[in-house]
Amino acid sequence: MLGDESSITLLSKMMELSSSRQKVIANNLANANTPGYTRRELDFENELKQILSEGNLRDLHNLEGKVVEDDSGTRRNDGNNVNITSEMNEMSQNGVMFSLVNKAFKSRVGIIKSAIR
Repeated sequence: MLGDESSITLLSKMMELSSSRQKVIANNLANANTPGYTRRELDFENELKQILSEGNLRDLHNLEGKVVEDDSGTRRNDGNNVNITSEMNEMSQNGVMFSLVNKAFKSRVGIIKSAIR
């Protein structure tokens, strides 16, 4: 189990990364009709797993994720591979994750405030 400071650091970073991912998804949606556009995603999970497995949570401060092109989708005739339905689903899932992490963050801070009082 993570200590209070470590859990708050992790939850805060998760909210930051989720916010960044939302921007990448929004950019994909904004370019859904741009010929030749390749959808992008924010990749941070593997680096986060490594940081957590090593237990060096100080490295969390440097974790920003990488925006990478995702060439795996089916391209339309105009060369664009953005699927609006998939992007909206990703945006919804990311929003749920942000909401859950935010609730956990608020709960953790509430516990600390109670302990201080």
